[in-house]
Amino acid sequence: MMRFGVYCFLLFVICCTSCKKKTEPLPDADPVSTTMALQLDYITDNGSFQTNAFTYTTPAGYPYSVTKLEYYLSQICLLRSDSSKLLMQNYQYVDATQPQTNTLSYSNPPTGNYIGISFNIGLIPSQNTTGALPEVNDNINMQWPDPMGGGYHFLKMEGYYKDAGVPQGYAMHLGTNKCLIPTLLYKKFSISTGSEVILKPLMNINSWFRSPYKFDFNKDGNYIMGNDTAMLKITANGKNVFSL
Repeated sequence: MMRFGVYCFLLFVICCTSCKKKTEPLPDADPVSTTMALQLDYITDNGSFQTNAFTYTTPAGYPYSVTKLEYYLSQICLLRSDSSKLLMQNYQYVDATQPQTNTLSYSNPPTGNYIGISFNIGLIPSQNTTGALPEVNDNINMQWPDPMGGGYHFLKMEGYYKDAGVPQGYAMHLGTNKCLIPTLLYKKFSISTGSEVILKPLMNINSWFRSPYKFDFNKDGNYIMGNDTAMLKITANGKNVFSL
């Protein structure tokens, strides 16, 4: 009788256990994505950017075209409301004609209030040493000659200008540490969880030739690589080429 009672009890427990409804775990909620992007763009005063066309005029009065516009940005930072900097990217190679190099994307940037962005046109000294950057074609093609100090070009802007109607070539090449161009662009914005923030730094190409020096191809030089006086004029003008 005792064994029969134990048997019945065990059968009851098994039945109760097997009849319980299984509960499936709840699926994980989709993670909230926060994104930010810098989209670089170009104008020449009030005109849109085009390559290989004499559609622009320098402040000194020369019609000109642009066939190449390549440069580096470095130490790309967000400016917090207390003016401290938050580093987002060490450097970026940019080719104005290649859209994929003109968009800088960041996933889940820190939330908060910001007053702008900062970066250098060119590479900081620790990066500006031959071989310091990965040996890919873009970086190799931007190398500055070792006999002239080595490192990398900060800017390659090339094309043609017309002098009395006759086309002449020009090459605005910047390099060496003294030609680094610190840039601060102020604009208030906020990053909140789940937001998508897009900022659009705009380069006015004519500003390379405008202020504080009205650059004259015939007087200042149309090939400036290694010409410190001319390079430093373009460097000074470069502080005004971007707006936000």
